[in-house]
Amino acid sequence: MELITIDVSELQPPEPMTEILKSLSNITPLQCLKVIHSREPFPLYKKLSESGWSHFCQLLPASNVEFKLCHIFIYKQSESALFDTSFQHLLNSKSS
Repeated sequence: MELITIDVSELQPPEPMTEILKSLSNITPLQCLKVIHSREPFPLYKKLSESGWSHFCQLLPASNVEFKLCHIFIYKQSESALFDTSFQHLLNSKSS
């Protein structure tokens, strides 16, 4: 699975969602969009689910206590098994 990365961590709402949805329109089923964000975009998750996308969020420590840096991996729901295989190391770190 090919990883495509975008960084929306410096953008102000609603720009991150706009950029993410725009990027997803160019993603093939065998690609995964990695989004670097300054917070978890909960409103986006519902839109993704309704449109046939799945996501995995990895929260990372950040210097600003108010925000957590997160990496959000977005992929087609139909490719969940491929994501699990390709990024097993992420899934393993989640359970640690």
